[in-house]
Amino acid sequence: MKKLLIVALCLATGMAFSQTQNVYSPSIQDAIGKRAGTPTHAKARTNAEKPVCADCEVEQVECPEDFIIEGKNKVDIQQIGDSNQAKGEQYGNSNMSLIRQDNSNFVPGGEGNLASTEQIGNGNGADVKQFGNANKARVWQSGDGNYAKQDIGDDSAKQAEGNLTYVAQWGDDNKSYQRQRYDNNEASAYQTGNRNSVVQKQTSGPNGSSGSVAFANQIGDDNAAEQDQTGSHNYASVYQSGNGNSSLETQTTTTDDPSICNISTVNQVGDDNKSCVTQDSDMGNNCSLVNQIGDKNSSVVNQIANQGGNNASCVLQRGNMNKAQVIQTGPGSI
Repeated sequence: MKKLLIVALCLATGMAFSQTQNVYSPSIQDAIGKRAGTPTHAKARTNAEKPVCADCEVEQVECPEDFIIEGKNKVDIQQIGDSNQAKGEQYGNSNMSLIRQDNSNFVPGGEGNLASTEQIGNGNGADVKQFGNANKARVWQSGDGNYAKQDIGDDSAKQAEGNLTYVAQWGDDNKSYQRQRYDNNEASAYQTGNRNSVVQKQTSGPNGSSGSVAFANQIGDDNAAEQDQTGSHNYASVYQSGNGNSSLETQTTTTDDPSICNISTVNQVGDDNKSCVTQDSDMGNNCSLVNQIGDKNSSVVNQIANQGGNNASCVLQRGNMNKAQVIQTGPGSI
């Protein structure tokens, strides 16, 4: 209905102009001698308000010095408590796998901890640490110079509870770091190609909450993704294909429900796409979807809702060298 009214208004305005007498109509002669182009002040206004390029500085995961012993494969497994399982297999040279499991505060009847590593190639490193209940962590790496770290429970409280962490890396010099604290978190990362990096950190809100989910999938070379979630019921997903893509997502929420949200999904296909999404929230909501296809697309989304909740954003870009910027603060935005 609004669209019909707007169209009708436009038609009516056009008719009114056509019936107006003595309307000045510039001729070609009037334009002679005048400089063509956009006025300077219009250019300045446009440039001042145009979207900025997404500058996503993703944390780079590094393998600690001396973690890998040159010329030696090593598997170190330490377990305390009951119902723990651990497995390490290595093929190649100079691979290192370190697994610790504690299983503190284990609830009888639970499944217990499980950690598994398998490394094929040379100079790969896997570092797994778990405390608490029913955790699972798996690392598979194929290629050379890959490093994966899974952290999970808090050192002092030794809480974990129902986490599942999984990494698979193929190619060379891929790095991943996943850290989860406690309550029903999940994190997955797969990387194919070379020199990819992913960091996922999750801290879930009140004890027994349903927790966070994070997923990153990178194909190609020199991709980087970082997802940081705090609170409860967060969800974040990144899929990147091509080379030199980058993504940074940060979600924070503390809520007593009004039906929670904080969901962010970023898909990037092509080369040199960038996306930065920051979402805040006190009483829930915030949603963002960014989908970029082509090369050198850029996107910045910043949403803060606070007590009232809400905010939603959708950015879809196709082609090359597009830019988009969305900033929303306060309730009721879309």
